[in-house]
Amino acid sequence: METSSLGEVEFETSCTPVSQEGFDKGLLLLHHMMYQMASAQFEAVAEADPSCVMANWGIAMSNFHPLWPGIQSPPEREKGLAAIERAVGLKAGTALEGAFFAAAAAFYDPNLTTWPERKAAWAEAQRQIYADYPDDDDAAAFAALAMLAIASPGDRSLAQQREAGALLESLHERAPQHPGALHYVIHAYDHPPLAEAALPFVEAYLELAPENPHALHMPSHIMTRLGRWEEAADLNRRSAAAVLAQPRIDGTISNHYPHALDYLTYALLQMDQVGEATETVTTLLVTIGMQDVFGTAYAVAAAPARLALEQEDWSTAAALPDIPYEGLEWGRYPHALAIVAFAQGVGAARIEDAEGVEAALARLTDLTEIMKERGMQYWVTLADAQKGAIEAWRAYEAGDANALAMMEVAADVEDSVGKAPVTPSHVLPVREQLGDMQRMLNEADAAKASYQAALAISPNRRRSIEGMAEVSGN
Repeated sequence: METSSLGEVEFETSCTPVSQEGFDKGLLLLHHMMYQMASAQFEAVAEADPSCVMANWGIAMSNFHPLWPGIQSPPEREKGLAAIERAVGLKAGTALEGAFFAAAAAFYDPNLTTWPERKAAWAEAQRQIYADYPDDDDAAAFAALAMLAIASPGDRSLAQQREAGALLESLHERAPQHPGALHYVIHAYDHPPLAEAALPFVEAYLELAPENPHALHMPSHIMTRLGRWEEAADLNRRSAAAVLAQPRIDGTISNHYPHALDYLTYALLQMDQVGEATETVTTLLVTIGMQDVFGTAYAVAAAPARLALEQEDWSTAAALPDIPYEGLEWGRYPHALAIVAFAQGVGAARIEDAEGVEAALARLTDLTEIMKERGMQYWVTLADAQKGAIEAWRAYEAGDANALAMMEVAADVEDSVGKAPVTPSHVLPVREQLGDMQRMLNEADAAKASYQAALAISPNRRRSIEGMAEVSGN
């Protein structure tokens, strides 16, 4: 069936005809990662048709975000688990329905205790569905999503992303209006070596869902990867406005709003439009009632940090508040608070505030321990790089000859994990900071190499370009 401005899906269920229509809309929203709205849609179907197994599958999947880096919140897990438990006693009308439900149930298996274990269990089951039903559009779309969900961020070959991209391109050829094909292929190609390949799908996705907040935002990932700042900024302004134009679910503003504003802030800073960037960050931090999820936490932590750091306003960075925004359960987000501690530490080191450096490092160490306990290895590695950068600047300001080697190690660590989709860029990339330190030590050739390496990861970054120009004598 077709739903205006969302695309087309064709997943026949054994639910009632009226429920089928509601299910289709929920599935479309799910493929657009409009998770709050999708969950509400599936909940309405489940209430109207209690025997509809796939409505409960939809609730479970809407509260599990395979590509988003934030671990599932307790309320999301409770809601998803309740849906699985409700449907256990129901009979799936078809083998395909049963397979999809079993895949979602694998994620909610109470015997699996960590996020990576649960995600891997779902991904394995989801890929098996595609092996069993290779002609089913949604089996293909979710199999590709599963590949991306478990792809190793440190794999420079991008093998999983390439495989998923090929599958999604094939799906798009046979189902050109399927939102999963267009959306997930952009995620697959959200990497510097692959970004150009996403451009045709960016245009098609914008045409498919021109009023959908995430369909407006996701193409900005590719524009950011390519350093096309005007387009990136415009897309995120439109995405943020689209969120505010939609009805609030549970009385909250969707995390798509702060996410868009963080990306907008980054694009504006690259164009040296500091005034609008400052206004954007101010707007973000005074907005009340944003959704209490990691995407929100990351944006409100990162945007003010990058605003100070990109301008080399070290005093402001050092003085950032430990808690950047009221209204979130910050105990759930040590990986977001680590961004604040990193900015504080770099700022303090650059103004030779020894006490500030020690406080930031201590806080970052405490947050890292929490992340280790929760199995958040990506963020642990990133925090190690952040601590290394702070310590390198402290050593530099103290005249320690080991400072440069320390920064080189930190840059290698950060580069090893890649960039999470939640952010347009690492907050002040360490490779770029290495170039800064080399430039300050009059090591021009080494600085050029570092800036070039930073630009290979983040094309058209203003600070790297300016640093390159300075060491080149331009």
